[in-house]
Amino acid sequence: MAAPKRKAPRAVKRRAAIPTDLTSFLAERRGAGEENFLAVVRTHIVEKNKEDTTRRQDIIHPSEMAKDDWCPRATFLRITTGIHHKQSFGFQSLNIFDTGHESHRKWQRRAWDIGWLEGMFSCLNCYDRWWAKSPNQCPYCKSHALDYAEVPLSAEGTHLIVGHSDGMLTPAHSLLEIKTVGEGTVRFEEPERLAKYKVKLDDGRDIVDLPAMWASIKVPFPSHIRQGQIYLWLARNRGLNVDRMTFVYESKFNQDVKQFVVRFNPAIVDPLLETALDIKARIDADKPAPDCVNGDVCKQCKPYQETSDGEKAPRRGRRQALDEDDTEARTQGPETTKPARGRHARSAGEPDGTDRRQADGAVRRADPVGRVRRNTASSSCGRREGR
Repeated sequence: MAAPKRKAPRAVKRRAAIPTDLTSFLAERRGAGEENFLAVVRTHIVEKNKEDTTRRQDIIHPSEMAKDDWCPRATFLRITTGIHHKQSFGFQSLNIFDTGHESHRKWQRRAWDIGWLEGMFSCLNCYDRWWAKSPNQCPYCKSHALDYAEVPLSAEGTHLIVGHSDGMLTPAHSLLEIKTVGEGTVRFEEPERLAKYKVKLDDGRDIVDLPAMWASIKVPFPSHIRQGQIYLWLARNRGLNVDRMTFVYESKFNQDVKQFVVRFNPAIVDPLLETALDIKARIDADKPAPDCVNGDVCKQCKPYQETSDGEKAPRRGRRQALDEDDTEARTQGPETTKPARGRHARSAGEPDGTDRRQADGAVRRADPVGRVRRNTASSSCGRREGR
């Protein structure tokens, strides 16, 4: 009897040896495609921001009014010349802005889900826009593909002010503002707070005790309070039934959340409105620009001064762009020498798509506004209201 045939042994597939050195392993696994992808994205985001001219230049933005160093002269010159000396940003700052945009959408979606969100909505199918409270479908085409277009606010005819709030919480009779807060936010808004929570390491380096600094925030930052008061005045002037601003602060480093509720206070907004009225009156009467906030020249109005060859910046005139929404920019960074001119028309109430968030920036002086309202805040653990 013949011996049974034995099967030939299977060929053993030898796997590539895994490098024992982690750096070598990552270098081998990271291909040129991945590196090129990140490089292309970086370039695209930076160039896209440079070319963006959608922000209106013929109105007063609540975001600029809210700054403690707002220069009426710079605002006047921007409107009358139509020239925006746009600041440039690196990829990291723009990435921070986009993170803030996503936080806005997240909290707006949550307010929508619980039926509290009121404002302008748009249909992604038929492109119709309408005012509603937490709708679940388009009233015209019945599509469920909807987007929230926030709360457009305007006093352009009387004060040249145009803006929009992040949302309106109908059951609370409140507007909504969402803020992401990190080390850079505190550095810009309250540098003295940042200095208080710096810790020196044994090697001489300074780091910030982020948990302690976050825990110390008990009221909104002064510029946020001013901005909220401007929005409340605009909303009440429009006839909306709101008497307070709800701030949602979300920590960037651990996603903890705090809520602050601040009631409408005309004493805060009245001086800002007077300045806006003065700017509009000077523009309408073709009068000279108001004085600089520093009395002479500041970094905001300096780009509009005479050039080195003695020629003044050209007057472009006030451009008319009715029914266009404000794109709130909170921007710090090196000034560019190339001013941005022009913008693309948008319909009223369109949410901000580029400039809502603020990255790390230069240190500003302490703002005394935040010292006078210690009873305006409520945290994530409870709720208190202040007037």
